[in-house]
Amino acid sequence: MLATIVMPAVMIGSAAVCLWCAARTRSQLRLVAACVMFGAMLDHAVTGYLSPMLWAALLMSTGLLVGASLRPSGCDDRAAAAAAGVGAAAGGGAAAGAGAATPMMLGALVHAHGILTALSYPAMGALLLVSTAPPPQANASLTVVKLHDHGAVPSLEWLAAAVGLLAVGLACTALAAARDGRRFAAADAGAMSLMLGAMLL
Repeated sequence: MLATIVMPAVMIGSAAVCLWCAARTRSQLRLVAACVMFGAMLDHAVTGYLSPMLWAALLMSTGLLVGASLRPSGCDDRAAAAAAGVGAAAGGGAAAGAGAATPMMLGALVHAHGILTALSYPAMGALLLVSTAPPPQANASLTVVKLHDHGAVPSLEWLAAAVGLLAVGLACTALAAARDGRRFAAADAGAMSLMLGAMLL
């Protein structure tokens, strides 16, 4: 009983945090993607106006758009170096060598965050479809069991395992971003990880 109240609140609250973080980036694509995600969580948890298949299609399309917009890792490295100011170069050879690794690691983290975010949208769509699927009929249960034994029906355990790994990856990304002082990236990754975890329960 408590889970039916807490989990929807966690999903909506996490989506609201992601929407706030997307608004702070001033990226139109990220803002639109976050709006789709927030609308899907709100409709799934509270209103139920639109079909889960429609939300799943929108989430999967959004994930493709976000993934297609990702820049190569080298571009992220250069952007991170520009943001860092490469101030270590004025501190001597050793300091410059130590500071040169930081933009590369930061660029890799930014790229990993983008990839995990793009994968999260279709994962949410799949979870929406699974959570709203009708239970199998009693007269069809034997057929389903036979098909499952022969490998014709994919097990939902694979989906749960994949989403669980995705949530763990986002949680690790949030911790790394928080360690580097990137508060909005940490909040975004952490909220998305929490949202996926709530949808699994």
